[in-house]
Amino acid sequence: MNLKELPNEIINIILDFDGRIKYKTKPINSINYKKYINIIHKNDPRYNKLTSIINKKLLILNQKSAYINKHAFYFEFSFDAQPLLFLCYDFNWSYQNEFEICYTDMKKSGHALGSDQTRTIYH
Repeated sequence: MNLKELPNEIINIILDFDGRIKYKTKPINSINYKKYINIIHKNDPRYNKLTSIINKKLLILNQKSAYINKHAFYFEFSFDAQPLLFLCYDFNWSYQNEFEICYTDMKKSGHALGSDQTRTIYH
């Protein structure tokens, strides 16, 4: 018997045996799609690496400026180690039909006036 011929429930029992692999079902258009997920236990040494990455992403999400509407967005954040360095992404927010990436360095001036900016604009 080929592994592809096993029912998903049996595959889940086999993979779930050590508690690290599970699958979740997501219905789309009346079809149940199954996705296997690797679960890491808190005592696993890899867990601490993941928590630091997740905490950094949460920090970025909490310290960001984001504005979104149906046809435009503006997203800006500063870096952890260099709080006076900013990166922003702007699509249709400042100028119509333009995508802009802006890097701002305020280390010399300490504020937006007199800062060094590098802008890349795509039409």
